[in-house]
Amino acid sequence: MKLLQLLLSLCLAFLLCAAPLIQAQTVPPIPTAAPTPPNGQGAPVSPGGVPPPPDVDTTVLTPTIETEYPNYAG
Repeated sequence: MKLLQLLLSLCLAFLLCAAPLIQAQTVPPIPTAAPTPPNGQGAPVSPGGVPPPPDVDTTVLTPTIETEYPNYAG
């Protein structure tokens, strides 16, 4: 029983001594540049805001999806 109390006392002493050290290890914030708009443009070109993305045909062909299935139960 004395061994258990000694072990608990040592754990408590360690936690009490380590708490200020853990709190002292805060990392200061890193200054970063302002985020860019979602389309990747830097400063807006027109005074009204960010220009829209260019009109370009897509290079990915979208498949035709059929939602009518034959009646397999019949």
